[in-house]
Amino acid sequence: MSQRSPETGGLRVGYVLKKYPRLSETFILDEILGLEERGVEIEIFSLRLPDDGRFHAELAQVKAKAAYITPVWTLNVFEAFTAFRDLNVGRGDGLALALAFLERLPSEDRAPMLVQALHLAELAVGNSIDHLHAHFMTVAAHTAYLAHLFTGIGFSVTAHAKDIYRATVDREIFSEIARAATAVVTVCEANRAFIAENLVDDARVEVVYNGVRLDEPSLDPSLRDANLILAVGRLVEKKGYHVLLEACGILRDRGTDFQCLLIGDGDEHQRLLEQRGRLALDDRVQILGATPRDDVFRWMKRARVLVAPCVNGSDGNQDALPTVLLEALAAGLPVVSTPIGGIPEIVDSGKQGLLVAPEDPVALADAIERVLAEQDLWQRMASAGPVKAAARFDRSKNLPQLIEVFRKSSPRLLEAVP
Repeated sequence: MSQRSPETGGLRVGYVLKKYPRLSETFILDEILGLEERGVEIEIFSLRLPDDGRFHAELAQVKAKAAYITPVWTLNVFEAFTAFRDLNVGRGDGLALALAFLERLPSEDRAPMLVQALHLAELAVGNSIDHLHAHFMTVAAHTAYLAHLFTGIGFSVTAHAKDIYRATVDREIFSEIARAATAVVTVCEANRAFIAENLVDDARVEVVYNGVRLDEPSLDPSLRDANLILAVGRLVEKKGYHVLLEACGILRDRGTDFQCLLIGDGDEHQRLLEQRGRLALDDRVQILGATPRDDVFRWMKRARVLVAPCVNGSDGNQDALPTVLLEALAAGLPVVSTPIGGIPEIVDSGKQGLLVAPEDPVALADAIERVLAEQDLWQRMASAGPVKAAARFDRSKNLPQLIEVFRKSSPRLLEAVP
């Protein structure tokens, strides 16, 4: 076990994640790196093995060790009963609360989650964890909550988007976890308002914006491909890339000179390929797979505009605070997006980029065309982006809020000065 850092009062936080690492979850990677820079000691507890096949280069900078809590199997179950005994789980009302909570979940999920929660509890105690923090109010939060009931260790959860907005979100489960947590952290004011109005109105909800690393932006348009449209994200319905393809068809028909590069992978990949073919855009639109962030950053230095045409999904899901927009601002890359979720908290339309109505390919095409064609507009937006990123999304400024949430779990930590 490493020595406790005096800078943060020896704060040791266990990160509970469904799967670590994941190529799409750069915000978690950035958060862990930022916390470690401030002296917080992190242990990572992953409920699944990674399966992306490719990883970001910054992963090598993470000091935290990752423990993989294996799925249910015979020896694992026996060891869980040992943990049950050693943790004195049967005493008090923790076990009764845990079983009542598990009964609300699908029957096939109950035993695996109970076993993993017991192992998480054992690891948290054995590693002298002061606080547990889960990302997403789904399986990771459920498991952290159970471990809290078994050990008394405080916990918090960052709620993002799919775990808030989907029609399938269980309000009772969300509310129980939120009320038991030190705090629910969420990534934008739009999320906080939605949680209070639709899910739980008497829990502590803290807005901590995702932070990004601030590098030297590229503000010289002569160093960019003058007609390159860039889009980066998972290929899922809420990202609205079907609207982008329609807009590209409109731009082509207008005679606009452009190339569009779409980086990402997901459930909509085949559908988008087919749509590209129907629109005869194969020579204008390139669809790459998921790509490590270093390559994405290189494209951000080359592109003229980043487009994130987010929409409300048919399942109620929507974006909250797309990290790619934060990264684009920091890189001096103007953006075109829609006023979904917390996006208006990132982009002041007309300043760092342009916002248009969702599901409107004509408006999207008009906005893209303006950014491609109007040099003065481009320069103003490119210059304004890094200023906004530094003011609101600098991870070195945002993370102290998160550290304060963690510290509130322990009287010992509250006496320490970070």
